[in-house]
Amino acid sequence: MKAVGFDQKIQLAHLDTTANLLRHYTDKKDMYTQLDAELLGSIKGAKSRKNAITMLMKTWSLVEPSIQDIREKLVAEYPYLNAIEKKFVHYCLVCIAYPYFREQMIYVGKNLKMADEVYSRTTLSQMKNLYGDRRRVEVATSAVFSSIKEWDILNRIQSGVYEKKQLKLILENSLLSSLLLEVLMAHHETNTISLEVINTSAIFFPFNYHVRIGDLDRERFTIITTIRDTIIEKNPTVPCSFE
Repeated sequence: MKAVGFDQKIQLAHLDTTANLLRHYTDKKDMYTQLDAELLGSIKGAKSRKNAITMLMKTWSLVEPSIQDIREKLVAEYPYLNAIEKKFVHYCLVCIAYPYFREQMIYVGKNLKMADEVYSRTTLSQMKNLYGDRRRVEVATSAVFSSIKEWDILNRIQSGVYEKKQLKLILENSLLSSLLLEVLMAHHETNTISLEVINTSAIFFPFNYHVRIGDLDRERFTIITTIRDTIIEKNPTVPCSFE
């Protein structure tokens, strides 16, 4: 049975705090202590606060080896990103840290491509098909919806019914394009992805964006142009590329 791991709502302000703290604290124990102090005012329960810190650390601090280099650069550049860029970075990092979140976003995104609304009950049914009919799945599905509603990515029209908010994202920073590709490659478990998939994936339904070849990091990715499509391949010397 696949792991769920997404235990409760992640607040955007807490993600922002975590990113900023990483500029000053590299030791894991120091980060935990600082986050505990920062979250004390907004999360009173010790267990809930511990769970939140675990999720924040997994998202920003204890990242997958394949994106450690990107994360280091993002920490340095974070103060200079605009609000939508920051939201996009958080979104991508949560997608990589929590496949459950990513799977739910794909389902939501596919539905919102066909209709103006998405329903929590049908989303829960889909997630139970993927992760099993258990209470933990119900909690996680609700927590994901609560998170993206709090991030102002979805509007709740009424109980259990959501509509999207379109966020204009200009990908001038190659770090953001690299992170987007890492999300897709992690999801598809591959080192190659087509430009068409990059620009049409349901995962990124909240963001109105367009990746151009010129936006890509040429040291990290190789561009392969074919008659039918343009393929982007991850450099095999980048740490933890797929075999």
